[in-house]
Amino acid sequence: MQAQWAWVPQKIERMLDAARGVALEPIRSELFGVARFEQHGRSLGESHRAGRASFGQATFYPRLQSNIRSLRAAYQYIAVEAHDGHDISPAAEWLFDNFHLIESQLREIREGLPARYYRSLPVLQDAPLVGLPRIYGVAWAFVAHTDSAFDETLLVHFLDAYQDARELSQGELWALPTTLRVVLVENLRRLADRIASHKAARDLASLCASRVDELSLDAVKEMHVLMEQRGVGDVFLSNLAQSLVGHATAAGDSPMAQVRQWLQGVVPDLAALQTQHHAAQAADHLSVGNAVTALRLIGAADWPGIVARTSRVVRVMLDSPVFEAEDDATRDTTLHGIERLSTQSGQGEAAVAQVLLGLMASATGPAELAGHWLRGEGRATLEQALGLKHRVAGLWRSVAGFSRTPTYLGAMLVGTLLLVAWLLHRPGWLDAGWPFQLGSVLVGLVVLLPASEAVVAVVNRLIGESLQPAHLPRLLLAEGIPPKARVMVVVPALLNHPAGIAQTVHRLHLHHLANPEAHAQFALLSDWSDADTEHRPEDQALLSHAQSHLTALNARYPVAPGSPPRFLLLHRERSPSATQGQWLGWERKRGKLEQLVAALATGSPGPFFELGELSRMAPHTRYLFTLDSDTQLPPGRLRTLVGVAEHPDNQPRLDASGRRVLQGYGILQPRVVLPLAGEGGRTAWQWLFDGQAGIDPYSAMSSDVYQDLFGEGSFTGKGLLHVATLHAVLGERLPTEQVLSHDLLEGALVRCAVVTDVTLIEPDPDHADAAASRGHRWARGDWQLLPFLLRSRQWPLGTINRWKLFDNLRRSLVAPACLLLIALAMAGLGLSLPAALALT
Repeated sequence: MQAQWAWVPQKIERMLDAARGVALEPIRSELFGVARFEQHGRSLGESHRAGRASFGQATFYPRLQSNIRSLRAAYQYIAVEAHDGHDISPAAEWLFDNFHLIESQLREIREGLPARYYRSLPVLQDAPLVGLPRIYGVAWAFVAHTDSAFDETLLVHFLDAYQDARELSQGELWALPTTLRVVLVENLRRLADRIASHKAARDLASLCASRVDELSLDAVKEMHVLMEQRGVGDVFLSNLAQSLVGHATAAGDSPMAQVRQWLQGVVPDLAALQTQHHAAQAADHLSVGNAVTALRLIGAADWPGIVARTSRVVRVMLDSPVFEAEDDATRDTTLHGIERLSTQSGQGEAAVAQVLLGLMASATGPAELAGHWLRGEGRATLEQALGLKHRVAGLWRSVAGFSRTPTYLGAMLVGTLLLVAWLLHRPGWLDAGWPFQLGSVLVGLVVLLPASEAVVAVVNRLIGESLQPAHLPRLLLAEGIPPKARVMVVVPALLNHPAGIAQTVHRLHLHHLANPEAHAQFALLSDWSDADTEHRPEDQALLSHAQSHLTALNARYPVAPGSPPRFLLLHRERSPSATQGQWLGWERKRGKLEQLVAALATGSPGPFFELGELSRMAPHTRYLFTLDSDTQLPPGRLRTLVGVAEHPDNQPRLDASGRRVLQGYGILQPRVVLPLAGEGGRTAWQWLFDGQAGIDPYSAMSSDVYQDLFGEGSFTGKGLLHVATLHAVLGERLPTEQVLSHDLLEGALVRCAVVTDVTLIEPDPDHADAAASRGHRWARGDWQLLPFLLRSRQWPLGTINRWKLFDNLRRSLVAPACLLLIALAMAGLGLSLPAALALT
């Protein structure tokens, strides 16, 4: 405003500054019901012309930022008025009281608007929303015809009708929640700007009325022109006329009389104009309340369900029974694959899905699954069926599949040799005598082991940071584990003292409470402790103690008459061991599991004691979930893991001999994390050597190099075993009393998958003695596997699994090599002491 208006408060001047532009009308139109929304959806779909965004084309991000700035400026004006005790409208009160919610939604919008994602969406080619994503136009129409309210039923009908004329992509449907928020923010910006500018115009009119004797008619007209530029001219005139009603009648040539006479000409029906303004205020109040409530409801809505009900490609894919049974994340993997092919081929996603279903229906075996065509061997055939020519990406996938193993192993070999050469490089090495050269070679052999450890760690870290963690497909199992997927959870343990028995049974009880599945049994798989004789006096008392605890649990959790009990005690007699010179359970833990697998696979009682109901194993048990006595099984993990195992993609498929798994997995290994510190805190050893404790709530998955790169992980002794597969592949196959560390070997023979988004909790050793004892036991067991590493024909493990066995042997030698390297450095041989310490 000009200098003569210096008496106008600065806050009003800023709010009514013409540079802010005209206060826009709210996004508000005729309210629609279901029938009108369906009609409008079809007509809107027919009228929308959309295409790909051109490079460098402006996005709606600047528009959003402008809306946010204007919204905050209007709120600040309203907040100042409220804090100063001035009257504000009901709509302004809604904004003032709920702006904290709006601010939280603004943060969510910023986080949910990846620029790259929105640039990939089709954009409108016609006014008024030209250049904006098509889904923005859909959201705009919905907000306008619901007066900013959120009604899930109306939205579903609207989207269905729209797609009768124009199919929306999965990307557009998933962008809808955030886009609705963006449109609601724009509407709130318009409403807030309108509310604040109208309040400022009314306040300015009151000020003008109080100074009307000092203002000329020309000055008032000039003020009106400025208000018209802001879009609040009629509000200013209405309130000025109303404010002058109570003033005394002035002489005909006075400024007040001139202003009154002019107002009678420009506002002939003041009552009608005020009625119109009151109606607009009431409408704004309703719109603000609807918009604020809608922002909250959108965040709480079941968007996976909404997308599933409205997506045309999902409707097509639901003709596949496997797709129908899958969980949301697995479905999304399939849908993303279809989306990429749709983009590449220029065909709609539903059309691509129809071609995919046709190929699946004409195939048998693994080719009946979508993954075979989208990510597996059938990819080239699917691309050809869609009219895609042989592409460089397809050739690259083929080359990458064959070259992963040599590239991975070659990178570690070359990296190790280069690091050793760099550490030991000395000028004039070739001219030195043979004693020096021989000594350098010997030192190089010592350096090789710690250098390899550093290189392996770096290579694995780079791979882990570069690859997306593998997500194994899975079934939802919404109704629980089905009878055909019956599972037994077992805890192998020794019956050595009553307190230990009670603690192990308590742990078994906790497993059941966390995973109360109707078709799951929980068994204590027990032996007596090693002894010099077959029987010891306390044996029967210990067994009876375990029986009483488990019988009490079965009484506490009864089952239907005739059904097998919930809790079992599977106990074996001691056998003589030639290598140990004692009586012990045959092959210890491995033997227990092998004999239990055989009993479940054949339906025989096996070598376990007959203990009545406590030894009654459910027939047709398909899976065995083995846990250690100190392992915690968090809630829901059992069902999730069985859902992974039950997916046809993961079901093990054996070769003609029935002794080798070609595809799928015989073992599923969850990720094992450390527990949070208990009441006593963590020991000094745990503070030094333990990693992060607890389950990370912000990261469901983590990287496992072997699983992510080669599709096959390593078994560490706690996991879900496919009973029939383990019996077929491993039954009576491993030599007796020659395999101590059996987990890695078993996982290699039956194919193990690491499921990194399913976690178990287990503590590490709490002091050095326990850690050293465990490390010694592991190293001894690893070296026992050397014959399996050397006999490739008898044990077809594959290159990567042989590398895993070799890597364990290598790591068992790293610590002695580091100690020797430091000793040589202290003696002045090989590396300098700082370099040796840094490397080790």
